[in-house]
Amino acid sequence: MYSFNGRFNNRLDDKNRIRIPAKYKAELGEEYKLSFGPSATIYVLPKDEYEKILASFGEVTLFDEEKQNAIADFTSMVFDVVEDNQGRIVLPLELRTYAGIDKDIVITGAASFIRIEALEKFEARTKNRDVTNIFAKLNSLSKKEV
Repeated sequence: MYSFNGRFNNRLDDKNRIRIPAKYKAELGEEYKLSFGPSATIYVLPKDEYEKILASFGEVTLFDEEKQNAIADFTSMVFDVVEDNQGRIVLPLELRTYAGIDKDIVITGAASFIRIEALEKFEARTKNRDVTNIFAKLNSLSKKEV
């Protein structure tokens, strides 16, 4: 079980690299993936989380073209991460373009994974945040009332 939480502002360097905050790196481990996420975000998935996603697809026959295409579409949106000797990773152009990232980003914890998004999009999304509504949605997810 992961517990990614918090928020960090960051900036791409001239070679489109970032450093994952140390607070997250400890739990993220050595092997992790970058993926397209909903709403123009980039997901950073620990290896175990990615494997759980793949396992959740179950046994799909090679002859079920629709399901195989959906799996292929998903896995084609996932990138292996290679850190340089200083712990930086390059955000691939395809992901940067999708997420509308130029320089300034926000890295947020999302419980079992990490999200990266353009600062402008993060600010627009959270500008009129309704904390009461967020708690109500979270309570509806809970198996028991909190």
